[in-house]
Amino acid sequence: MRKTLTGMLVTIFVLYANAAWAEPQFDGKQALEHIVSQVSFGPREPNNPRAKQKTVSFIKQTLQPLADRITTQQFSYKGLPGTNLWASFDAVPEGKAQRIMLGAHWDTRPQAEKDRNPALRNQPISGANDGASGVAVLLELARVFAANPPPVTVDLVFFDLEDMGNINGLPYSIGASQFITANPFYRPNAGIIVDMVCAKNLSIPREQYSQSLAGEIMDTVWAIAKQQDSQVFKDSAGIRIMDDHVPFLRAGIKVIDLIHYPFPDHWHSSADTVDKCSSDSLQQVGDVVQQFVATYKP
Repeated sequence: MRKTLTGMLVTIFVLYANAAWAEPQFDGKQALEHIVSQVSFGPREPNNPRAKQKTVSFIKQTLQPLADRITTQQFSYKGLPGTNLWASFDAVPEGKAQRIMLGAHWDTRPQAEKDRNPALRNQPISGANDGASGVAVLLELARVFAANPPPVTVDLVFFDLEDMGNINGLPYSIGASQFITANPFYRPNAGIIVDMVCAKNLSIPREQYSQSLAGEIMDTVWAIAKQQDSQVFKDSAGIRIMDDHVPFLRAGIKVIDLIHYPFPDHWHSSADTVDKCSSDSLQQVGDVVQQFVATYKP
């Protein structure tokens, strides 16, 4: 009886130790909660400075106990104020490590020009998918990286004013362009932009700017997705999409875009709400990006 009891105690200890020492994993449900938090602030667009400030504070407060450094970049473009946030996680061990950038835009579009109801087309969107989902993935990855520091240095960059394109003659990806201008010596080895990744019918094909100019990164990401049996990554050609990766590609920095295409029915409309989001979609994207970072080799 004593031997049996001893064996049971050893088994319990081993199970407890394995649970305690297990590497932290991405949690799609927690990422979904980050979307809920952002949407609760209201539209994060230039005409709603209070919501924008709440969002900046939320991102900072979430990252503060996790990241090694957080930098705020204020900028102005044609009279529009903007804020980029940059959080860094140093490689372990430190030294001449490779560097990966993961980016997302945190702002939302100030008009729902694709809305089925013409009366709502001049209203801002809540941006659960288009804006909040990419941020949510990065914030949940921050928790993972803090608990298990990656073998490469990782920068999480949150861009403002991405979604002003074709409004009053403004371009897309203002914040990303301003980030590159302000940091001319920033040269990560690879980068991934995460945008619109929470839809229940999520479909991420091979975006063609990414495929043409950073094909080796695309191939690595898609190989990981295949290994994980991810259903949201489609091994098919998408189109060329103007997003935050393009300013980096123009600067000679290999950054790819993970983005839903064809664009979902709720794109740029009042229907871009939390009920359209799926924790499973977030989980699949987060798992792939986490493994890309953990196993990255140039």
